[in-house]
Amino acid sequence: MEQYNYFPSLIYRDEKPHWVKDTLINCEKYYKEVDDNLVKQTDQMVHDPDLQELASYFRDSAVSILKEQSYMTDEYEFYLSGMWGQEFAFTGSNIMHVHGDSQISGFFFLKTEEGGSYPMFDDPRSGKKMTDLINMPSEEITLATPQVHFNNVIDGTVLFFNSWLPHMLTPNMVKNPTKFIHFIVSQKKRFVNV
Repeated sequence: MEQYNYFPSLIYRDEKPHWVKDTLINCEKYYKEVDDNLVKQTDQMVHDPDLQELASYFRDSAVSILKEQSYMTDEYEFYLSGMWGQEFAFTGSNIMHVHGDSQISGFFFLKTEEGGSYPMFDDPRSGKKMTDLINMPSEEITLATPQVHFNNVIDGTVLFFNSWLPHMLTPNMVKNPTKFIHFIVSQKKRFVNV
């Protein structure tokens, strides 16, 4: 029997360990402004001149991904609409969410360790959720898998994904915090003068 793979949900991974040290230095002023909490979230860092190389990398990679997915990217102007630091102390996490009014979201991990927070992605197909069966336990990712865990992120791991893909960070189960940058790339329609 023939089979067809339609409506995939892609997650893209890159490794930038050589950017971690300078990024931590440039982000520290933002982390210092946030009170000590289970979950720290900094103010926006989009326009910081010390982080423009990183911001350009996020934006340019997002546009390349959308172009690869067959979107007409020349019709739009893309920009980094959000870039903020987060730090999860012991048991800190966030809830499953998506980012509206944007196209690509992602994480850049700055401090990680085994047992710390890591990203988890949920199946975005609401129809499947309403009628789903119990899936067989497996180490393999199958069509029945309801969630995908990226429990192997390290310092310097960058993940990109479409903003409609539900995602969260699992609870940090170690003493040391997990630290990362979360970012979103948005668009506006280009207007052509006639």
